[in-house]
Amino acid sequence: MTDILIADDHRFIRDMVRITLSTQGWTIAEAATADEALDTARRDRPQAMLLDVNLSEGAGPTGFDVCRELKADPATKEIPIIMLTARDSPADRREGMAAGASHYLVKPFGPIDLINTLRGLLGDPPAVESLGQYLIQEGILTHDQLAEALAMQHTLEADGRSRRLGEVLALMRAVTPEQLDKALERQKRSTRG
Repeated sequence: MTDILIADDHRFIRDMVRITLSTQGWTIAEAATADEALDTARRDRPQAMLLDVNLSEGAGPTGFDVCRELKADPATKEIPIIMLTARDSPADRREGMAAGASHYLVKPFGPIDLINTLRGLLGDPPAVESLGQYLIQEGILTHDQLAEALAMQHTLEADGRSRRLGEVLALMRAVTPEQLDKALERQKRSTRG
């Protein structure tokens, strides 16, 4: 079962959101068009959906249309939908909420804003920044390096050789021991504070 469906026509946004959310342990499905979003939501009902308003850049259904259609369907009406958009006018917000959206998140948004919004909707406590997020924020790691490390971590787990993310990053030589120690210390301070 999919935890979160990301529906956005920009691959960069889908990649960024997928990497951010997969570091928290959620399983992700992706859709690039309105039709894919509707099909995926109906086939593998996610726990929540992140939906871009401008799915087709002017041609075809908007995210508002997709939201209305899902909310009208008894099989999908309970899925919490978060609108992800650069459209920040009061009229756009009203349209999103009238379509049935649970939340309206304006681009650009921070990873922690996204995680906390989802955890709030799904009933989980606010998120603590992950090690990967710290390293990205510090400019030590790129999103691509984090995605590679998570894939390697998954492969190791499948082979019965489970490793923490920090160990995988060290194996990849993506971070120095000093950078890793500094990030772990910052993460500990955050969880205590």
